Amino acid sequence: MSTLTVRKNFKFDKELVDKIGTILQEKNLNFTQFLSHYFQAVIKEPTLIDTVEKKSKQRTGSFIGILDGQIGDMGYKEMKKSYNENLS
Repeated sequence: MSTLTVRKNFKFDKELVDKIGTILQEKNLNFTQFLSHYFQAVIKEPTLIDTVEKKSKQRTGSFIGILDGQIGDMGYKEMKKSYNENLS
């Protein structure tokens, strides 16, 4: 198998790497295997990138985080109608 050096200054946040490192140890994987699996999955299903991006931006640990993905672009009248339909 040939290898490819992406960039000599390919950098990651140390805190993120430490957190993912503990998860990967539980799965008996290393960082290179993880990235390889991720790339293979994205090739098979490109929409996975959108899902991962959405999940990574989702807030956690605060009240507003529970509202992520719950509030849309609907107007006041649509929201009121939806609320009244849910009451019935």
